[in-house]
Amino acid sequence: MIDFTEGHRPFDLEGSVAGMMESEDASARDRRPPTKEAVARRLELELLSGQHPAGSKLESERVLSQRFGVSRPMIREVLRGLEQQGIIEVVPGRGSFVRDVRITDAVRPLDALYRQRKPTSRDVISARMMLERETAALAAQHATPEDLHLIEEMLLRFDEARDLVSRARADVAFHAAVAAASRNPVIEAMFGSIATLTFELMLRSLGDPSVSREGVPYHREILDAITARDPKAASDAMAAHLEVALRTYGDDLDQSLDLVAQRKMEQLMNLSAD
Repeated sequence: MIDFTEGHRPFDLEGSVAGMMESEDASARDRRPPTKEAVARRLELELLSGQHPAGSKLESERVLSQRFGVSRPMIREVLRGLEQQGIIEVVPGRGSFVRDVRITDAVRPLDALYRQRKPTSRDVISARMMLERETAALAAQHATPEDLHLIEEMLLRFDEARDLVSRARADVAFHAAVAAASRNPVIEAMFGSIATLTFELMLRSLGDPSVSREGVPYHREILDAITARDPKAASDAMAAHLEVALRTYGDDLDQSLDLVAQRKMEQLMNLSAD
């Protein structure tokens, strides 16, 4: 059993991660070769723990295969998977390099997982209600002047957008700016993971005058409450903003969001063709 107390010294996460990895490397020689999934998890943990700084070059396939006691083809598959996750960049003839992982890289697999489950409009609205009410309240408490300026800028971009897709993108950017203003990186990443689903909701809402006419004015109320440092007013304004879709979507509320968005895009294309 690993002793995490170490004589009651302060717990060193990075050192402990490195120590556990060294211990596991030593014991692995006495066990059967690890699976591809195990090697991938180990390498991913090394990279995400900061053991290899962004831009640094990973060990060669030969060295990695010797370290883990597996074949080079398996290492190649593991590296390919890490590249698909956006954690490393493989440069032919030069090797594999650690990328500076961004939120968009980290949440991409979650978006694919969500889509496999075929969420409805109601599912996404409910998730946003749970997340964004708290996001707005935290933004009212922690937003910096720069955050407020960015939210205002995104709102201006929304007001100036002339086509549905541009308005939907600006709408998502407004909500993303509010999430960033919460000054909570976990909340920002959580919103990022549903940003494309949110974009599809925006297509449905902004493409329906009855929905947008009622829902859009809440943008200003949300910003005003955040600027006034009023968490409750910000949370309430966000809730009222999201409740508009619950009241007005009708049958679309319980249909797959993919189908709802696809239908809206087809309508948009038909209008463009006329």
